[in-house]
Amino acid sequence: MTIKLHRDIYRRQGLAVVGMLLFTALFVGGNRFLGLAPKGELQLVTTFWAGIALLSYWSWSGRTRDYRDPGLTVLYILWATLFVSLSILISPQMRFVMMLAYLALLPFGILGMGWRSFFGVCLTTIGGYSLLVLYFRNHTEGVFDPRLELLLGASFALAAMSLALVAREMVLLREAYSRKSRELKLATARIEELSIKDEVTGLLNQRYFDRTLQNQRAVSNRDGRPFVVALMDIDHLDALRALHGERSVQTMMHELAQLLTVTLREVDIVSAYGAGRYGVLLTGATIDTGQAVLERIRQKVTETPFAKGVIQTSVSIGVVQYQPSESVEELLSRADMHAAIAVNEGGNRVVVNWSGSAGVSHSE
Repeated sequence: MTIKLHRDIYRRQGLAVVGMLLFTALFVGGNRFLGLAPKGELQLVTTFWAGIALLSYWSWSGRTRDYRDPGLTVLYILWATLFVSLSILISPQMRFVMMLAYLALLPFGILGMGWRSFFGVCLTTIGGYSLLVLYFRNHTEGVFDPRLELLLGASFALAAMSLALVAREMVLLREAYSRKSRELKLATARIEELSIKDEVTGLLNQRYFDRTLQNQRAVSNRDGRPFVVALMDIDHLDALRALHGERSVQTMMHELAQLLTVTLREVDIVSAYGAGRYGVLLTGATIDTGQAVLERIRQKVTETPFAKGVIQTSVSIGVVQYQPSESVEELLSRADMHAAIAVNEGGNRVVVNWSGSAGVSHSE
C-alpha cells in the first residue's frame, strides 16, 4: 500500500468520522431539544462509537494492508447504517432528521468501493428503512399514514439509487483517469528513454554523453580527479554494409555495444556517438590506464564474431585524457582527431594522446 493510498484512506475515514460525530450530536441534541429521553440512547451511542474506534484501530494499525478494501469502507457504512436505523427505532420523532443521515453516509463509499459494492450498500440501506416502516406500521397507531410512507419511501429509494448511479460514474471516471495516468507515465518514460538512448545499439546517445562529460569536467576541475575519453569507430563500415546488409550490420553494432558494456566498469560510460561510432568515458582513469583498457577492448573486438558469426570486424580508437580547463568541445575534438589518425593509418589500432603528441599503441 503506497503512502498516497494511506493518506487518501485516512482522509476519507477522517471525514466520515466527523460526519458521524455531527449526526450523533444532532441525534442526542435533537432528542433534548424536543424534550425526549429515548430508552437505550446512551447504550446505543456508546456501542456505536466503540465499534467505530475498533474499526479505526483495525484499519490505521496496518492490519488491513492486504485487504481488498483496506479502508474497511463497507464495514464503516454498514455499522453507521445500523446505528441510524436503531436511532430511528428508539426515537421515531427524529425519523425525518436521521433519514438524511442515511444519504449523508453513502457518498463516503463512492471512492472507497466498487460500484457494485456501493449499489449493494444502497439496497441494504433502503431495505433497512423499509423494515423500520413496516415495524412502525405494525406497532403504532395513528402516527403513520401509509400513503405518505409510500411517497417518502419512494423518494428515499430514488435519492439512494441516484447516489448509486453517480457513484458508478465516478468510479468509472476514476478508473479511466488512473488508466490514462498510467498510460501517460509509460509514454513519458518511453519518451525520456528515447531522448537519451540510441535505438540501434540500445546505448545512451550522444546528447547524454555530452551532458555527462560536462558534469565530469566540473568534478575534475573541482577535485582534480582525472578522466579519459575515447572515440571508437568501426572499421570499413560501408564495406560491411555492402557485403552483409544493413540488418546484419545493425545486429553487429548492437552486439558490439553489449560487449563494451560488459567489459567496462559500472562507473564508466559508453554511448552511441553517431553511425558506427561509440563514445567511452573512463572515470578516475589516467591516459596509461585508458590505453590499457581500450587496447583490451580492441583485441576483444577483433576476436569476437558478430551477427551469428557472420561478421568479423575491428575498431579504430582515439584516446585522450582531460586537460585542466579545456572545454568539452576541445576534449572531444582531440579524441576525434586521434580516432581519425587511427582510421587513416589502416584501422584496428588505438591512438593515444600523451601530452599533445600522438602514439599508436597497437596495429594489426
